[in-house]
Amino acid sequence: MSRQSNSIERARKPQKCPVCGTVPLASILYGYPNYSSELEQELQEGRTTLGGCCVSEDDAAWECPHCGQKIYRRKEL
Repeated sequence: MSRQSNSIERARKPQKCPVCGTVPLASILYGYPNYSSELEQELQEGRTTLGGCCVSEDDAAWECPHCGQKIYRRKEL
């Protein structure tokens, strides 16, 4: 999946969503996570979201649990 033209990049995880201001942003967890009560709590609180099992070099790092805006980690040159 390619990035949209309105993609947002940041060097670090933002404190709040740059689009709607929601706090906190969720970290996106890719792959096959070990399901636990701690992960369930993070999912319910919106601190973590599941990104799927297919992992690429250009996946978003964070997502707003309210508006769905994905934020990518800026690559160092």
